[in-house]
Amino acid sequence: MKDLAEELDLTSSVLSSLYTSVLPTYMGQISAGKSSDEALDIALQQVNNVSKRKLLGSIEELYQKAMHIEPRFVANNGRPFFEEIEKEAVKYLPNANVYSGFYLSYSRSSFCDGLKIEPYLISTLADGETMPRVYCQSMSGEYYIGTGIFSPCQVGYLLFNEQKRLQLALKVIYLQLPMLEYPSLITGLYLTHDYSRNPIARRILLVRQSEEIPLEEFAKLRTEVVPRQQLDKTLLPYYDYTCQPEDIVRSLMMASPGNALDNLIAEKQMLGIL
Repeated sequence: MKDLAEELDLTSSVLSSLYTSVLPTYMGQISAGKSSDEALDIALQQVNNVSKRKLLGSIEELYQKAMHIEPRFVANNGRPFFEEIEKEAVKYLPNANVYSGFYLSYSRSSFCDGLKIEPYLISTLADGETMPRVYCQSMSGEYYIGTGIFSPCQVGYLLFNEQKRLQLALKVIYLQLPMLEYPSLITGLYLTHDYSRNPIARRILLVRQSEEIPLEEFAKLRTEVVPRQQLDKTLLPYYDYTCQPEDIVRSLMMASPGNALDNLIAEKQMLGIL
């Protein structure tokens, strides 16, 4: 907000008022059928630091400036962690394509005693890429794009944000890469969130189905959950490997926890009930 205010020659308090009060109220009044002028008068009544005359006289200039503002990124030397990841990833380029292909993953469901079957796609490296793109499917049919890192030390990572925009909800899969080329099975653990946004860790198994498939075909796939009583002899071994009590670790966000150890005891008791 301060950067925008500086670029637009406004005080940050005025820009904040426009963003949080004036514009939302103005749009709400327009939607309710008010005229533009009447809606603006009502919106400006919500604040006391924005002049209608000055706003109308500078709105076109403000818009043009805002459209051409570039984000102020921190240079790489200010983010050594990300810079090192990219440097390391370049060393592992020959390893990345070994794991490309279409996979089905198996893990425990969050909301029933069943096996979650989730499509994954690990793409081959495109020209200029240092890390392959990876894709997974949600229960609603959306696919998420992430980044894969595969080292020669039998360690791999699939990194996703489970929200398309605005909200950071990391999903990180830690893979135990087998000492084989083009493996059919890859085991690992993944850290994500349950439906209440509590962190949860599970065992996961990726089973290779084929070579890489077109993204259009992948987009048509769906994640599914098969209840325990409906598992056939093919899926039952996957359930036995991924869905036992020791294959899942839950956390619970207690409301306003204090410093007393009683809060930790209460959290464990609640997790036992869940």
